[in-house]
Amino acid sequence: MSTLSSERPRQGPTHAPIPATPGLIRSINDRVVLDLLLEHGTLTRSDVRRLTGVSKPTASQSLARLEASGHVLQVGVEQNHRGGRAPVVYQLNPRTGFAGALDVTTTGVRAQIADLVGTVIGEHFLTNSADPDSAIQALQRALDEARMDISELSSIVVALPGSYDPGVDMLRFAGDLPLWQRPGLLAHLEQLTGVPCHVENDVNLVAAAERRFGVVRGEDNFFLMWGDLGVGGALVLDGRLHRGSSGGAGEIAFFPIAGAPVVHNPVRQNYGGFDDLVGIDRIVELGKEHGVAGDTAVDIVANAVDSGHNEFLTELAGRYAAGLAAVVAIIDPSTVVLAGSILTAGGEPLRSAIEAQLLDVAIRSPHLLLGELVDQPVMAGALLVSLDNTRDRIFAT
Repeated sequence: MSTLSSERPRQGPTHAPIPATPGLIRSINDRVVLDLLLEHGTLTRSDVRRLTGVSKPTASQSLARLEASGHVLQVGVEQNHRGGRAPVVYQLNPRTGFAGALDVTTTGVRAQIADLVGTVIGEHFLTNSADPDSAIQALQRALDEARMDISELSSIVVALPGSYDPGVDMLRFAGDLPLWQRPGLLAHLEQLTGVPCHVENDVNLVAAAERRFGVVRGEDNFFLMWGDLGVGGALVLDGRLHRGSSGGAGEIAFFPIAGAPVVHNPVRQNYGGFDDLVGIDRIVELGKEHGVAGDTAVDIVANAVDSGHNEFLTELAGRYAAGLAAVVAIIDPSTVVLAGSILTAGGEPLRSAIEAQLLDVAIRSPHLLLGELVDQPVMAGALLVSLDNTRDRIFAT
């Protein structure tokens, strides 16, 4: 199973170093050029020399090899060039590889198809997420929009609520998706598609996206707290997602919280103490108690912010702070990202209220930041990982 691009397996000491053969050096140079093209979009030979420090012949040979392999295309010449022959401009061939991503929730499945440079060329939302077969139906309709066959995909990443345990190939803690919680999930998906698949917790994927594109870009240590249809968390340590021994790390919904009723057999009940404080049903109840209008938890929080209902926001912030205080005591993160539709709806007023409450109940207060990715953040993470997997596979050939 593929790993997130931000979590390359660490290499232990070896008894014999790999010899720096000319072929290996060429492969390394070519991959560097491909990564630079991903970053910059287009490059000339001079750009490659400037960004890598290689010689003029080495830059020319690398681009020639990549063009011959079909990975790179000539797309014209540099405009406004003065004197001499205008340099040729190169870009990645977007049709060298394709990635698929699925965001599975209790309300449906969203599927996206992207080309190698990350442009979404097919998308479909299916209001049925009962089982893996339904998800593949959504994927097939996205492929139809892209006029592609599923065999053209190099990777599919499936984002799911709950925790995926690779040891037994099974999803857990997703009680509203019972047909997904059967042993052999990944094997079944790969049998259905014939494509390498990766199953990942949805909040973990949001953390991956925030680390690549968002408010913690490039940071190696942080905790992300998720407030949406479900309550969850993701932990990044030393640049790697920490999933725990069975994929359950970050399931903060199951925290036993002082003041909340003890939940016995939380797996069967499918909720825990912290969920009993800040789950969507509890926020709706809290809104009614304070007279804040709204049919959903997101509406209530947004209306409380708009109307300046500080009593509601203070009580809700205190509940979030109680859970974060436990996180701080256990893992001592330097930064906490607040993400998900409910925390996003609360915005800066709720963030600052949580920060104030955390100062009072935690042993220390980390930096609290609002997530920047608010438009389909789970899908953004799923597509990011699928593209990384695709590029690794394509660029290795």
